[in-house]
Amino acid sequence: MILLATAGEKPATQRLSVGFLGTGIMGAHMARRIAQAGHEIAAWNRTPAKAEALSAFGVGQACDATAAARGADVVICMLSSGPVCDETIVGAASSARCVRAAFLSS
Repeated sequence: MILLATAGEKPATQRLSVGFLGTGIMGAHMARRIAQAGHEIAAWNRTPAKAEALSAFGVGQACDATAAARGADVVICMLSSGPVCDETIVGAASSARCVRAAFLSS
């Protein structure tokens, strides 16, 4: 859960919807842990079977990157390289009107 508080206030928890792009070696573990923390996740991977394997952990599958990002509070892009992240997220985030995104790559 994300803990939100200002100085002197008690933190409150907030359930987020997360669009997760890239469920390979690192992304799969990250998506699983975020789902286990109680957040709603829609995952997409260029190899669909990798995202489908996470359904046992409560991770939903999206048919494409835009579908994963649509309506998400935050989008996490965990793809193989910066240029691949850029190419994928530009279309997905702009089409889905995402406000927050995290770009990660190895």
